Amino acid sequence: MAKCVIADDSRIIRMLLSKIMANLNFEVIEAEDGEEVVEMVELNEPAVVIMDWRLPVLDGIDALYKIRSLKKIKQPKVMFCSSLVDVDKIREALDGGADDYIMKPFDEEIVITKLEILGLI
Repeated sequence: MAKCVIADDSRIIRMLLSKIMANLNFEVIEAEDGEEVVEMVELNEPAVVIMDWRLPVLDGIDALYKIRSLKKIKQPKVMFCSSLVDVDKIREALDGGADDYIMKPFDEEIVITKLEILGLI
């Protein structure tokens, strides 16, 4: 079973994404802040990380840079899921190594479509 790390400081968003991913047969691991995301990626080597830009401790973009600098793991697909809809922020995420960007609010259909595009389902 493929693993997924979901990182958002909103428990409701984590619950929603966890339900969607579990229904798609992913083993879900939740994180509440950017440092925890990096730690969970190192420990679990997930297929995909879905994270918010605005995370406590270490924001999403810095967590992305840390994940992409990890050399000893198979790199996961990384999708941002954020209410930040600034084109420059989206470009920064994609240029920084993110594979896709979901804007909040979102629904299950959007998540499924993005996962299909990334070849994860």
